[in-house]
Amino acid sequence: MLNELQVKQVKRYLRINNIESRLILGDFMDHLCCMIEQNMSEGASFEDSLRASFSQLPGYEMKKIEKYTLKLLNMETSFSSRTSLLATIPFGLFGLSWAFSNSGIYAPKFINLFLFWAPMISMFVLLGIGWTKKFPRWSFPSIGFCLLFSMFLMMVSIPGLSDGVLGLWAWIPLLITLVISFIFKPGIEPIKKIVERIKEDPSLILFALYGIAPFFVWIICDEMYTIWMIFIALISTLILSSGIYLFLKSDKKRTRVFSMIISGLLAVIFTFTASIIYWK
Repeated sequence: MLNELQVKQVKRYLRINNIESRLILGDFMDHLCCMIEQNMSEGASFEDSLRASFSQLPGYEMKKIEKYTLKLLNMETSFSSRTSLLATIPFGLFGLSWAFSNSGIYAPKFINLFLFWAPMISMFVLLGIGWTKKFPRWSFPSIGFCLLFSMFLMMVSIPGLSDGVLGLWAWIPLLITLVISFIFKPGIEPIKKIVERIKEDPSLILFALYGIAPFFVWIICDEMYTIWMIFIALISTLILSSGIYLFLKSDKKRTRVFSMIISGLLAVIFTFTASIIYWK
């Protein structure tokens, strides 16, 4: 009964109220259109039917239904402050490691070793946890980090461990992580979930790549040793952590994407500027 223009008005209402999930949006579209058509079949005009349907199913109620439904389906788009903050822990560990290793501050060897390995290990642990939980959004940075970090290690030579670059040996930590994860969660369902989530929200690819950002800005300051690197490391880490926090906390897709892009660019510009000042 509804024409194309009228259907677009219904869809615009859903978009204005930040209904993002294609699955949920489709269900609401069908429901609202049926309500409008029912009213029109009883003699009401389209405009009156539209207003009546929107008043019966207000935007804030639909958003609550969407969030609850996505939570039941393990497809959440926004999380609590606690979960969002916990997801920034690996980023914070990178900042601490960077601050100590480049500041020249003396610390016992075991502390230096812990600070150096803790951020890398935490990312692989997060990947394993993500596998067992079918990869909720907060685990996506670990996917990007573990893949890109392994690719980076392929070009690295470690004295006493390899005569040349590591090559394929660089993938052993990732392989071990996947084997252990598979023991706790057999099957390929977690991989299917990754594909489903990315189809639902392609910005998750960018979020996964964001996982390598703390390591990338650290590399920018390679061989820079000065006490003020503490402030550079901590500020850059805070910027990057804010990006991941806002991505997980925000209800709006646009806010999530912009938070990543802006925080990533700010951290790189800030760190790169510091490196230019240092070498001059």
